[in-house]
Amino acid sequence: MKIIYVLNKVSHTSIPLEMAALISEKEEVTIVSLYDSNTSGYKISKEVAPNCKFIPCDGQNNLLAGLCKLRSILIKGSYDVVHTHQTLSGAFARYVTRNIKNTKKIHTVHAHHNSFNNRQNLLIGFTLKYADYIVANSQTTLEGLKSWQKKLIHKVPTKVIYNGVNVNEIINVDQNKSNEILNKYRIQENEYIFGLVGRLVKVKNHANVLKAFEKFLIEAKDTKKYKLMLVGDGPERENIRNIIESSNLLRDNVVCTGLIDRKTVYSLLYRMNTFIMASFHEGFCNALMEARVVGLKTIISKIDIFTELYENEEMIAFNPNSIDEITKSMINAVNSTSTSNDTNNVKEKYDISTSVEQYLELYHIV
Repeated sequence: MKIIYVLNKVSHTSIPLEMAALISEKEEVTIVSLYDSNTSGYKISKEVAPNCKFIPCDGQNNLLAGLCKLRSILIKGSYDVVHTHQTLSGAFARYVTRNIKNTKKIHTVHAHHNSFNNRQNLLIGFTLKYADYIVANSQTTLEGLKSWQKKLIHKVPTKVIYNGVNVNEIINVDQNKSNEILNKYRIQENEYIFGLVGRLVKVKNHANVLKAFEKFLIEAKDTKKYKLMLVGDGPERENIRNIIESSNLLRDNVVCTGLIDRKTVYSLLYRMNTFIMASFHEGFCNALMEARVVGLKTIISKIDIFTELYENEEMIAFNPNSIDEITKSMINAVNSTSTSNDTNNVKEKYDISTSVEQYLELYHIV
């Protein structure tokens, strides 16, 4: 079976890229990237998915030329399955392959559609009807489609397949791998670390977390004991840095690591004391699941997806719009001695190997 994964861009933390790598152990998988050039994407693809053929379209330099190249690849490639994931590349791929009878189109929805802008929702919405099957990475994501989008796809079958996390890599990671980061920022063994891992984007709510942490530090007896570590990068980088620089407390107690490799992130999770996820919307949130595999104490926003993922487990949760509630959750976390009590359930239900088997089954029956 020939499968092509259509992506906007590859990265070391790309969930579709990791999935493609595992699928390629059993099927022939090609990865095509709309924006990447050979130099920017080839190395990443070979590191994460060495068994996959990688084709860059160089759309970053010339989008029209990139789309033309993508069209040619899809039409001439004779693929059994075209698997789309992201907005522009996915919408374009579904449209240009809509009349190819021997090619099945599968689209995975990775995010709640409230997190998309109007242009993205239009592109996705008007081309989803060309998919032969729509997969959502959670029930919340599936229900998060706009009402008009649901009407357009009412004849397209849907299924929930959770993203899954690489449980084996997380539990077997070298826990000393994070020492370089800890030493770089002079974090001592006795310091209490709040951690937030994720792209620096508005939906992740870093601004309110920072304001709540500042309030937490004001109330704390020993401000030097606590650190907030933000792992990731993104378009909100400067706004976040401005918030940090505007406060002496935050400047001295917040660490921004930028992008770091996945195994170092896993290692850092073992050093953190409390994991924070304050998102306004999420589709699945792999970073949170990775923290739960470690057994890390978590405090989370009160949103539907986290209620779905935590099932009957007791949560320390807050309104993501309330700085006071986030602060109170931080205090409760410090005072609590408990950690995640469903680590084994997370390992069994959300291991990426389970996701791979479900996708392989879908490819053969669609």
